[in-house]
Amino acid sequence: MTAQPLVALDIGSTKVTCAIGLPAPARSASQSEVAGSQAGLPHDHSPGFELLGSSVISYPTLSETWLGDPLMVGRTIEQALEATGVSGDFHRALVAFSHPLLASEQVTASVTLADEPVTIRERDMDRLTAKALDHTLSIDREPLVVERLACAGNGFHGVQDPLGLMATRLQGTFHIVTVPMAARRAIVQAVEFSGLDVAQVTFSLLAITAVATADSDASRALLVDFGGLHTDVGLLVNGRLVSLQTLPWGGLNFAMEVARSARVTLEQAMALSLEGLSSRRPDVRQLLERELPKLQRTIQHVLKGQPLPDVAWVSGRGALIDGLVEWIEQVTGVKTAVVRSPRTQAMTELARQLGVSVTLGLLQHATSRSDGFDARTPRFVDRVIGRTRALLIEYF
Repeated sequence: MTAQPLVALDIGSTKVTCAIGLPAPARSASQSEVAGSQAGLPHDHSPGFELLGSSVISYPTLSETWLGDPLMVGRTIEQALEATGVSGDFHRALVAFSHPLLASEQVTASVTLADEPVTIRERDMDRLTAKALDHTLSIDREPLVVERLACAGNGFHGVQDPLGLMATRLQGTFHIVTVPMAARRAIVQAVEFSGLDVAQVTFSLLAITAVATADSDASRALLVDFGGLHTDVGLLVNGRLVSLQTLPWGGLNFAMEVARSARVTLEQAMALSLEGLSSRRPDVRQLLERELPKLQRTIQHVLKGQPLPDVAWVSGRGALIDGLVEWIEQVTGVKTAVVRSPRTQAMTELARQLGVSVTLGLLQHATSRSDGFDARTPRFVDRVIGRTRALLIEYF
């Protein structure tokens, strides 16, 4: 069966980033060169997928209630798809997003297997995960990340994957990140309004992790992802998210504060905010310096009781704020770098490179999975019904 192009969407609080990729074995070199030239991109033979096109489209209006208007987000997704310059019939999307009201918790759960030691099977691990979720989830929240950190049983402990071992009782420690159910529902609605089905929803921090860890041998890493309305700070150990804190402050919040203080338009304030700690305006520097202690406390909370990480990575629009990357390196004492995918080197704008890297991480993860990714076209009737429903909601 011929592989279908994969659509990756990073739905942020100020913009939608889109990337379209084709699993690498699906085309010959000559076909790939034609597609790449049509998309206005250099030909990419990298393993995993072939990048056909990408785009970054801002919302028509910036506000703190962007998720309250899935229709507006859906229209922006449509514009992002068109702006990639890639023609085709796309039906399914990989989606990454975050939210200011994320909750993170480490929980321990256990299940009884038998009176005598028995072999641990996949269904036992599923029971253990379900038990951990029962301890964590409230009625209005859904899981976004479920990381199994370690398991213990008869004669073993600290094992991440105990399949095949023998035990009478199995205990597991999980790191679980949850999101408000309404936020996830709004994201799904926005994607469906654009005519796509949601194939997979991923935490944006994990999507950028796929890019950051691709050429790194660091076993412990601090990742700071600046969004428009919040900042996610996570600790990765051997590629697993073991700690997370979300600070309800981001680039858009900072720009709004600058606009109020400097009495300029939001567009002008966005540019002023990027001057950061090097700004010629004392009021801009003071606004940023007032918020930095909150970020420092968030980083310290994530690293509390943990060995110092090998490296710190910064992603998102906040990485463009002058002096912020150096400030993180100073307060952590850890070498700090900006996360960008090597595939974005041909893009001239740094902001575009940072934005597209999340979607490239989504495509990289999906096409590198050992079990593959099912990108087959869903039933035609289902797509027509979904699109008709979106049109009825929009116009009636």
